[in-house]
Amino acid sequence: MKTIRCDSANPWPKPRIRLPVDIYTGIRFPSDGLPGPAIELRANQPITGDPWLNITEYTISTRVSWHNLRTGRRGVVVTPTRAHRVTWQAVVRPGTGPVKLTIRQKIGAMAWNPMVNPQYSRCGTTINAW
Repeated sequence: MKTIRCDSANPWPKPRIRLPVDIYTGIRFPSDGLPGPAIELRANQPITGDPWLNITEYTISTRVSWHNLRTGRRGVVVTPTRAHRVTWQAVVRPGTGPVKLTIRQKIGAMAWNPMVNPQYSRCGTTINAW
């Protein structure tokens, strides 16, 4: 497992969103129900003492692009999410070898309409898939 940070500006008038993304390789039974192996990415904003946590809501569109540097294969997974804090999960199947991952997030406030005041962020890493 590897953890990277993929922080973002907050669409609500609140502090920046601190967002760790855990990356698991060699997953035999991924959450999408398809047979493994796979890489699973899980982002989960830590719970704070924010009194507005259960009132404010986010809409999140996450795009995970991957490139297997050994085979040349490429792919993209897009995950839409709606929650009271920033959280998302994605599964990619690049095969074995070194894989470059690029995460692009669009995080908006849910204020009667989705994706109000969208904020964009990008992060990435290279991981060995097995």
